[in-house]
Amino acid sequence: MKYMFASDIHGSAYYCRKMLDAFEKEGAERLVLLGDLLYHGPRNDLPKEYAPKQVIPMLNAMKDKIYAVRGNCEAEVDQMVLEFPVMADYCILAIDGKTFYATHGHVYNQNNLPPLCEGDILIPKELILLAGGRNDRLPAKKKYELLLRIAQRTSFDLTEEPSGDMGMELLTNDTAEETADGWKTDCYIIGKYSQILQENQVFEMAVASVLEEAQSHGHYEQAVSFLEAMIGHAELFYELDAPTEPVLIYKGDDVCHNVLTVFAEQFGAALGRAGAQIIWYDMANQPPEELLQYRNRHFKAVIGVQSYLFSVKMKDEIHYLHETIYGPKFNFIFDHPVWMKKHLEHQYPDFYVLTHDADYVTFVQNYFRKNAVLFPPAGIEPTCKNEVTRKYDLTFVGTYGNYWNEILLIHQMERKERFLANRFLLVMRKNPDLSSEEALKRALTFYDRSVDKKEFVEILYELRRVIYCVMHYYRDRVLRVLLDSGLTVNVFGDSWHNSPLAAYDNLVCHPDVTVEESLLIWQQSKLSLNIMSWHKAGFTERMANIMLAGAVLVTDDTRYLKGRYENGKDLVSFGLAERETLPERIKRLLSDTAERVRIAESGKEKTKQFHTWDIRAKEFLELLETLNKNGR
Repeated sequence: MKYMFASDIHGSAYYCRKMLDAFEKEGAERLVLLGDLLYHGPRNDLPKEYAPKQVIPMLNAMKDKIYAVRGNCEAEVDQMVLEFPVMADYCILAIDGKTFYATHGHVYNQNNLPPLCEGDILIPKELILLAGGRNDRLPAKKKYELLLRIAQRTSFDLTEEPSGDMGMELLTNDTAEETADGWKTDCYIIGKYSQILQENQVFEMAVASVLEEAQSHGHYEQAVSFLEAMIGHAELFYELDAPTEPVLIYKGDDVCHNVLTVFAEQFGAALGRAGAQIIWYDMANQPPEELLQYRNRHFKAVIGVQSYLFSVKMKDEIHYLHETIYGPKFNFIFDHPVWMKKHLEHQYPDFYVLTHDADYVTFVQNYFRKNAVLFPPAGIEPTCKNEVTRKYDLTFVGTYGNYWNEILLIHQMERKERFLANRFLLVMRKNPDLSSEEALKRALTFYDRSVDKKEFVEILYELRRVIYCVMHYYRDRVLRVLLDSGLTVNVFGDSWHNSPLAAYDNLVCHPDVTVEESLLIWQQSKLSLNIMSWHKAGFTERMANIMLAGAVLVTDDTRYLKGRYENGKDLVSFGLAERETLPERIKRLLSDTAERVRIAESGKEKTKQFHTWDIRAKEFLELLETLNKNGR
């Protein structure tokens, strides 16, 4: 059964509707309301669309699905108009063998606990996260094993009163057959802590105890074999241990205003909130030799963001470092994979490419024989929650690249390559919906050249500058169309001051901005432009960030958007070949505030639903679980 929890409606019809919409979208079956349903409270400002008389029938219509408790704003008059109980200080929910105490918090809290059953433990969530979370692969004694890990990693005294606002979690007794399956977990614990047990001269005693328990249940022979696998750290041990292993993340790349490091930090923080233990290796501040400390260690995952570390070789120049760092390796790649050609040619197991473009998934699988997963980057919700004046009608945060410079480099190529490059460029200019690899195939066909996969990658790598050339060409052309129409475009980036477009009076040039500063720029924008770097089936963090900031996203179309976002409802998309229609669409939205706000709000809500880092963390952990089930 799927439960949804909500609190503090405070008579807002607006937020009550949004809550019920979310309930329906999520397919929840029960709604748990944690108090303060109707009255706004004397200390609070009136909430948006304050209308308790409208909230009452909305909630009463759900009465058979609602569990509710009293908040500090509930009164007897509230119970008189609501058709479900709301006056209890707490309710007890038994869900999947776990006991939940649902309460508003003004009466019962961590300093005034509700009644607990014998064996239940209320413990700070932070300690659970630091320990790696509850291991649900164990057949029994999950609470016991978790407490051992907590004790190993912290000096926290379980008898102490918790302090501060630290979130708490209730650990109940396991529901598994403790007596029947407990010996398996005990064997695993002996294997995990064998060194500590030996140092304290209790290893033999622990082994004898677990075998005695197993024998009492008729599992002696099975226990001996199982215990040997655990002590010897056989594959079975790591299958059980995987959920509690840490995630190693590489960060510190300063490319593109530190955006790759921001990706790594955002993703790592979200994984931490989801229960994963995170270990960081910071390339900017740690020497390369510190990577050696991870040799022969097992990790739940090793994650890089367009990182070159996965191609680091050992001194013998034969073996790769990551052959001896165990666990699945994931490299986030945000450019066309051909730019990473030299770093994707390594061959060792458990390596995956995460990419934001479905075409790149196919390319990596076909040409590099690597596992690849469509996994777009997420957006960052603005930290400033206050209303910000939208002082910019239209913005673009990005660089200007002079495509003529790329053309000059093409003209310096050898005759055969120059002709092919020109044809390649021409095909992309005339067919802006084609992926770069499909465009190159057409160019090769024009010259009746037949090549194998290896040679095709080599050619695309040598001509990769053509992709940048056509990208900058269309970036220039889209901006010219907007400027020629009289629209004012605010651009952010030092490269614009010396660009040919700087001659336009209605191009307002601003300095470079950091990733964090760009979030504020989009909050201050009514509409913001995105022109893809030729990712024809992709989705980028810029698109997500613009929508999460509450601006209308104006972007060239991609196959990823189709079926996920609706043009004119969630965003404004356009074909590069139909860019002449764009100025009129933008002007119409700038003159229709209600429609613009509606599109911005719809895009924001859909992006919050599908493209936050917390959602990506959940998807990634589900991916890991799938890989483990399939034997990776």
